[in-house]
Amino acid sequence: MSRTSFDEARFEADFERTIDRCEELNRDEAQQFVQTGYVRVSDAFPRSIAETVVEHAWEELERDYEVDRADPASWDRPMMFHRKGGIHGYVRVPPSGTRFNLPGDAPRAFRAQTDAIGGASRLPDGGANLAWSDASVANLGVVGHPSREQPQPQLGGWHKDGWHFRHFLNSPEQGLLTVPIYSDIAPDSGGTHVAVDSIAPVARLLAAHPEGLHPDSVQGAGYLIPGLVEQCSAFEELTGDAGDMVILHPFMIHRACINPSPRPRFIANAALVLTEPMNFAREAGDAYSLVELAVLWALKMNRLEFATTRDRLAVLPGPMRKDEDTQRERELLQAEMSRFADVGHRTPAWGREHGYQSNRA
Repeated sequence: MSRTSFDEARFEADFERTIDRCEELNRDEAQQFVQTGYVRVSDAFPRSIAETVVEHAWEELERDYEVDRADPASWDRPMMFHRKGGIHGYVRVPPSGTRFNLPGDAPRAFRAQTDAIGGASRLPDGGANLAWSDASVANLGVVGHPSREQPQPQLGGWHKDGWHFRHFLNSPEQGLLTVPIYSDIAPDSGGTHVAVDSIAPVARLLAAHPEGLHPDSVQGAGYLIPGLVEQCSAFEELTGDAGDMVILHPFMIHRACINPSPRPRFIANAALVLTEPMNFAREAGDAYSLVELAVLWALKMNRLEFATTRDRLAVLPGPMRKDEDTQRERELLQAEMSRFADVGHRTPAWGREHGYQSNRA
């Protein structure tokens, strides 16, 4: 990795080259994404898609958990994440097989995503098969919930997405996060909490570790997350209307939160896979993506020569592991945790009490 001093005028020129190629995002939206790591795209897809997804979700919830969509008192049922320390009424709804092809069914959502990654050519098959299922994540308002959680560092559940690969600064396995909004989400209604200034600490960490990080270090109850999120001070709740879509930088630290309202919330989360690793040292004429520019902006660099020192590696996500997989990944993670502790990179003291793994003795 080599560093150069930051020339803001040069960065602006690179930004201009990038937005000249954008088909959907305007200048303000592109700038917001680069500087804060996310932007909400209004009316990104037809409300009919949202209605189809929500109807499927209620049918699944009524069948599997015996909830009554008209009776909020029935929503406090044992669900997927309803456990000690979990969130009441929070559940992932599986897909039925229905697919929405984005280029045809939601072209605005498709173009906004491809704008962020530098064009459809950076997706497999040019994005022709990019689709959403009718899976969703429900966060039902439950009677008796405590009042809203004020987003701040010392809370459980913060994480960086990506449980299926070794994390590098330029990882292509997760080039962009997308959150289609399937129900109207007012403030204080269970919208995802985001740390909008988290791109910089995550980028600095990944840039300093070209050997990559085990996904369990930042997913689940990752031991690195407390030290990253306590560097953040700008926290927001994702809100919007059915048919909106939020695109987020893959380095965005976020968490699910309690829904203290009687308004059920339905969203999904998806990720784009790139055909090539991200590139932070593009040649003249080869425009950066907005995702790449956000990293350079966060690092205050115009160009970064980055090379991995270990191979990319697919990892079985935690919830899918069998006993032997769990033991193997635990040993790999423990070795990494020890290496970080040896150089003074330890989980903050408060991490363990909020449910995070810790490499602090």
